[in-house]
Amino acid sequence: MSELIIDKLTGRSTVGSITVQGEGTATTNMQQGLSKAWLNMDGTGTISVRDSLNVTGLTDVGTGQYKVNISSSMTNANYAVAIGSKDNAYGCQNFTGKQSNSTQTTSLFAINSYNGSHAYEDNVNYMASLHGDLA
Repeated sequence: MSELIIDKLTGRSTVGSITVQGEGTATTNMQQGLSKAWLNMDGTGTISVRDSLNVTGLTDVGTGQYKVNISSSMTNANYAVAIGSKDNAYGCQNFTGKQSNSTQTTSLFAINSYNGSHAYEDNVNYMASLHGDLA
């Protein structure tokens, strides 16, 4: 078995761009495929981060409403955020997402969680992952 131990990868023809062989004949840009931030948090009681990458803090805006601060900003506010939650009582997924009137910026995004009756609801488990370009 071979082992490769390095501290830094740099694209040969373009710095900051490394192409990786994907499935079949497809290739993908390694930097574009990496999650730039992720979060696992408890949204009940005193909210808390269980584990994260590139997240600097949380704000509890109200029941089922949170703002998440990103440590290293994104290039623009057009990054993708995938968010999920687990319902406390039934262990099922609730609708969770960015509310239309919440502003997503280069250093902040919102999590809003609703129950089956479309009312805001705190949940014990929230997970989020960001994809896009870091500034």
